[in-house]
Amino acid sequence: MKMKKLLFILFICLSTHQLQAGETVIAQGMSFFEPGREAIAREKALDEAKREAIEKAVGVAVESRTVVENFRLSRDQVLTHSSGYLKKLEILEENKTDLGAYMVKIRAEVEISALVEDLDRFKKILGWQKNPRVRVIVEPGIDYKHRSAAVKSANRLAGKLKLDGFRVFMGEEKGDSGMGLLVGIGLELSTSESDYQGLQLSLNEISLTANIYRSGDKEVLATATAVQSVPGSNRLKALDKGGAECVDAVWADMRSQLTRIWEEEFYSQREIDLVVKNVSSHAGALEIADTFKSDVSGVAGAELIRFSNNSAAYGLIYKGWPEHLVNELQMSYFKNRYFDAVLEEISGNRITIRIKK
Repeated sequence: MKMKKLLFILFICLSTHQLQAGETVIAQGMSFFEPGREAIAREKALDEAKREAIEKAVGVAVESRTVVENFRLSRDQVLTHSSGYLKKLEILEENKTDLGAYMVKIRAEVEISALVEDLDRFKKILGWQKNPRVRVIVEPGIDYKHRSAAVKSANRLAGKLKLDGFRVFMGEEKGDSGMGLLVGIGLELSTSESDYQGLQLSLNEISLTANIYRSGDKEVLATATAVQSVPGSNRLKALDKGGAECVDAVWADMRSQLTRIWEEEFYSQREIDLVVKNVSSHAGALEIADTFKSDVSGVAGAELIRFSNNSAAYGLIYKGWPEHLVNELQMSYFKNRYFDAVLEEISGNRITIRIKK
């Protein structure tokens, strides 16, 4: 089946400078039909011809089923939206064959540069899937006396995550929309004194809490805690030592929870509040909702909530990260067919974009 020819492999096998901005090709599609269903067969044949046109222009085929499965997202995106990469499409011939199939032959110009740009975006999404992104922060409001030790604990955890293949970022950065998950480190110290045969003994109890948040809305998705006891009168030294031991104690649980949550967040269905600015009319706002439902991957539902002052608010049911949705709305195929979307803000599951005039 021709669908197993993967276009996205282009970014691995070919460099962009080897490709022309556009290439005119002739392609053919065919679909079998039952009596009375010729119109449906014609549309399927036309879609197949569009896919074949892109594949001919690229000239790259991959036969490995493993690759097909691993890069299903890229394949589906590019082939499903093949019309977004075609210009000057002309139907040269169409007819019903003696074998009960509908055949359509087309000539079209393929926008190779736009296709390569979108493949780069797919590559970014796949990179997210393979390398979970985590920002490690020290929880706000922590006792300033404990902050230095908490930073050391956060750095220790970050080092372990990095060695395990996570992409790690440190410290909280306002407006950061692409971190995926946050891990907030909290550290507390309590000290008890006792007297033994005239000697004053100190026992320090250090407790560490690591909260996993969703970036933006800060909803706590999981928590890992540990408590360590360290003797000694030097509390700061005990805090450093106890913090390190706590990180080692929670590491296995933290890693397991981060991996599980990342996979769930990557593929789970979520509600997204989307605001689109510069919408010309209420009718246009309704058309955008229909576009989301029919032609944006991962959107299971889209409802126009309100429209006022050329701004439309939508409630979306979306499977994937909010960043993935923004990524697709900024792809060439979407710009070519619908509108150019400029990201204004993204915070958790709330996104604001503006239609570029």
